[in-house]
Amino acid sequence: MTTVFVTSATGSQGSALCNELRNLGWNVRATTRDLNSPVAQSLLSAGVHLTLGNWDDEDSLRKGLEGSNKLFLCLLPSLTDFDQAPRRAALIARVAREVGVNHVVSSTTLGSFLVEPGFVPSIRLGPFFDAHVRSKKRVEQAAIDGGFAHWTVLRPGFFMANFVEPKIQFGYIETKEGSWTNSLTAESPLGLVDHLDIARFAVAAFQDPTTYHGRKLGVISEELQVQDAMDQLADAIGDGRSIKAIFMTDEEIAREQAKGSWLFFSSEPCLRHLSGYTDLDELQRLVPGLMTFKDFLIREKEAVRVTYLSLIDVHPTPL
Repeated sequence: MTTVFVTSATGSQGSALCNELRNLGWNVRATTRDLNSPVAQSLLSAGVHLTLGNWDDEDSLRKGLEGSNKLFLCLLPSLTDFDQAPRRAALIARVAREVGVNHVVSSTTLGSFLVEPGFVPSIRLGPFFDAHVRSKKRVEQAAIDGGFAHWTVLRPGFFMANFVEPKIQFGYIETKEGSWTNSLTAESPLGLVDHLDIARFAVAAFQDPTTYHGRKLGVISEELQVQDAMDQLADAIGDGRSIKAIFMTDEEIAREQAKGSWLFFSSEPCLRHLSGYTDLDELQRLVPGLMTFKDFLIREKEAVRVTYLSLIDVHPTPL
């Protein structure tokens, strides 16, 4: 029986993958720091085997990984310690191999292409964003160098869920005020991805390790110009408002970079070039029926209502 150990199982990608795998009848294992959280309880109800632990504790990791033969490696970065995620990834990969895992799928970020050798055009990244992306790249490397028979790296684009609770709290709350300031241009395509599609690509890689082995795959669900995305978001809110895309000049971006801003979409002109690292036609061939932003907003209409129409103060929760 195939058994997959899923890191970040209570996050958006991890929980979506857990449900996809359980729908296939596969065994799913994970660790959590809180077995009583609503997401953990939902996963338990779906048949996910959860153990109490964290990614710095080798004993709890080994207990959680025992019996697994596949691994989904997805770690959120610490914005105060960029060595944390790579350190944890190396530990998870080592323990996973020791218990018999032979196949890994790692999910990181589309920005990893920006620090690949030979990136063209050569653009200097802001120091904060550079550290963030290189941390993600080191997580990938832990999977690649882990000694697994098969590995795949998924590099997701901009999350559709960034525009609704709870992710909106982490840098995108300006859309509630009717605008979104960003470092793209009016012509730049924005590669949007649905976290459920990321889970579908992970499942595809797990089911067909030969086809996906050794690939670093940029993953998006749809490409839109920024103002088109803002118009669709405003339409989904449905109260007559408009949301204006505000495109920063190079001088404004330079000032933000000088501040060391962690708000990447308002400080990194290199993001204008990421569309060159995705092939939507190929992605549709590999996993047909990818989510459009319009359909995502319909599916998440309750989250849209809570985010933009509710008077309740929703506080961010860690993902």
